Amino acid sequence: MPIPENNPEVKVKFPDNENESREDTEQYSEDPTPKLKPARRMVRGTAKPFRPIILSLALLFMAFAAKLTAQFEGSVTLGSAYSDNVFQLSENDLDRFDEHDPALDFAETTDDLSLKANVDLAYPISYKWWTFTPSVSATFTQYVKNQEKSKRDALLRMRVDRHYWNFTALYGYYPDTYVRNYSDSDGNGDSEQYSYERDLIRADLNLKPLKNTTIRFSGRYENYLYNQYFTEFDADATTWGLGIRHNFPVFTLQADYYFRVLDNRTDQGFQHDDASYESNKYSGLIRIRKMLLDDAKPKGPVWQPALELSYEERFFQGLDDWYGGRIDQIYTTTASLDFKLNKNWNINLDYSHVFRNIDSPSAAVRRAKEFSENRLSAAVKYMF
Repeated sequence: MPIPENNPEVKVKFPDNENESREDTEQYSEDPTPKLKPARRMVRGTAKPFRPIILSLALLFMAFAAKLTAQFEGSVTLGSAYSDNVFQLSENDLDRFDEHDPALDFAETTDDLSLKANVDLAYPISYKWWTFTPSVSATFTQYVKNQEKSKRDALLRMRVDRHYWNFTALYGYYPDTYVRNYSDSDGNGDSEQYSYERDLIRADLNLKPLKNTTIRFSGRYENYLYNQYFTEFDADATTWGLGIRHNFPVFTLQADYYFRVLDNRTDQGFQHDDASYESNKYSGLIRIRKMLLDDAKPKGPVWQPALELSYEERFFQGLDDWYGGRIDQIYTTTASLDFKLNKNWNINLDYSHVFRNIDSPSAAVRRAKEFSENRLSAAVKYMF
């Protein structure tokens, strides 16, 4: 992200896009007075011909399916989440915020509560030994205090099921993800919103070679387009994943590995640093089998706890003083409780902790980029 003028150690920040899954969230050392660069070009050079095609197919599907609403399956989810560090600020930035540094006045508060609503509709179609399930999903997230971080997204999916395998292809559109404000070093140096839109294309194949074992292969492509102030950070990302899950009598174990390459596209009109990186991500999950809330009611509500740990290493490819020799190490711990009250109602409680450690020869980078965040969430889902 661009660096505030009153902090000579701060530079341009590139968001940790994977934490979004925070989809979804970075800075740099330069002179206190930003150096002006050639006038920026305002025209995008990246076309996305697949988006109108996919959206047109979605409209055709919904128009056809409107006559078949009696056979729809779906769910409505309402939830809320609390973050104690909604902008993922470092300890240094949190101290500056407490001291009312004007470079951080874009933040109403450093913690926040968000409200979320999700609608998911699916239409399973069975044919002989096959089941085809097209579906659509829309999510709306509203932040209570930092309303600029509110967002919406949509997913289109097609799933194919056979007895021993299933395949899912999806397209996701995330039109506006706001990270925070940064100084626009390619323009006049003013503080501007740092935001992007994202396209996601993903495919997952699950194979069941044994009765209790599932192997998953996954691939995804993401296209990041930033707003007019930070087009130099436009990027493509490709991720390949391999996972295995085994159901034991009392619990389920799952392990996954993902290799990700994010390529920071260059624009001939600018001189900027390369924020590209390669990453390895490892995750493990244990989920206890469903248990009755009341043993005296064998058909009553059940609950299910789970614990997931993940570790990611990001190796940045740049050679400058901000990205050169830099490795981000991201640790995430998530604990959840799932309550299935009956066939229609489900309640989920979730806690996660994220910590990013920075390995860099620059003390300024370590001071600016390390952060920790705690998140608490609760959601109620109605399935029909």
